[in-house]
Amino acid sequence: MRLLSQLAEMDHFTPNEQSIAAYILTHQEQMLHLNIQQLAKATYTSHSAIHRLTQKVGLSGFKEFTICLAREFQQQQGQESEVNVNYPFNLGESSLQIAKEIADLMKNTIDKNLALIEDELLSQTAHLLDQAERIFIYALGDSQIRAKSFQNKLFKINKYVVIATELSEWAHHTLNVTPRDCALFLTYHGNSPSYIKVSRYLQQEQIPWVTITANHQGELARSSTICIELPDDEVKLAKIGTFSSQIALEYVLNVIYGCMYKIDYKHHMKNTEESLHKFNCSHMIDDI
Repeated sequence: MRLLSQLAEMDHFTPNEQSIAAYILTHQEQMLHLNIQQLAKATYTSHSAIHRLTQKVGLSGFKEFTICLAREFQQQQGQESEVNVNYPFNLGESSLQIAKEIADLMKNTIDKNLALIEDELLSQTAHLLDQAERIFIYALGDSQIRAKSFQNKLFKINKYVVIATELSEWAHHTLNVTPRDCALFLTYHGNSPSYIKVSRYLQQEQIPWVTITANHQGELARSSTICIELPDDEVKLAKIGTFSSQIALEYVLNVIYGCMYKIDYKHHMKNTEESLHKFNCSHMIDDI
């Protein structure tokens, strides 16, 4: 989890640590110019309290803490944009203006998502999906379109993928999942009652699952084996279309596919070349 998110959640923080975290979040510009003595004085705490906080968020000390803060502040500034993700274009605009605003929205969304991605979580997700005998994907609406695209890519590296929510058969598919498999939830808001039912069953049966969502504090995300966070920018109904959420979801799935492919790159490349040869020999190349 990103540093600023940990400070905002204040999970298992003492009252002193909560004071320090609150001060940092509300004085972000000043923070990069404060040393540990000045921060302790400003928060009416001690050096040791600040040091304990840095360790609680997984860092070695105040120096590493300020470096990570600086990096995240810089990423936030780079993400600032006038693009309205819910209404990216307005009445009376030319076709070219709309094209530019959609391009800006896509770039802005991907930049935001890149800033949220954690290297270790990507690696864990890729290995979990790669080792699974079968992958069961839970996705509805527009997210199911992204699921089908991901399924299509995974077929090409010989992964058996089931869209569990297709044809409303999710309950039957869920009962067929085993601990040798893995489930994948693609859900922007992450609060579907059926998904919560499925997750509780998976937890009971000790079946791993990955959730990709903007709601990283919901029950589904919190109980996941791995949760990958999307930018939380869209309003549920007050929007022209699901631009930002689906751009973010497709980007993350493409990255995960790339990480899975990388695990055995030479083997997958060899299979691609052999498949192409077979297609040529069987005269099916024009049908793919």
